[in-house]
Amino acid sequence: MSGGGDELRLVIRESSPTPVYEQIRAQIESMVKAGSLRNGDKLPSVRQLAGDLRLAPGTVAKAYAELAENGIIETAPGRAARIKHVAMLPEPLLQAASIYAKQAHQLSADFEDALSALRAQWK
Repeated sequence: MSGGGDELRLVIRESSPTPVYEQIRAQIESMVKAGSLRNGDKLPSVRQLAGDLRLAPGTVAKAYAELAENGIIETAPGRAARIKHVAMLPEPLLQAASIYAKQAHQLSADFEDALSALRAQWK
């Protein structure tokens, strides 16, 4: 990412039924929509992110390809992938999500359990 050596923090859950490339794609897309990744921010190279996550480069490349297909990032040979302008989520929704996440952490819920609880309440 650009600016001050920030690190892209992704959590890969090997026990998840969701393929690893999809976990990467979904987390980066969520970061863009939440505003923690912004227009023009650079992403780590495929090789760098694969090394950081101890994954095969093809896994990261597949995630980046899907992000590019969906218009989330721009890629070009020999250049760093960059975030494209994407509409952010509405502020009230982000605030509600922040409150829920804090409460789930206080209950020592892991991410998958918190997400399952949210899905169960979605009507």
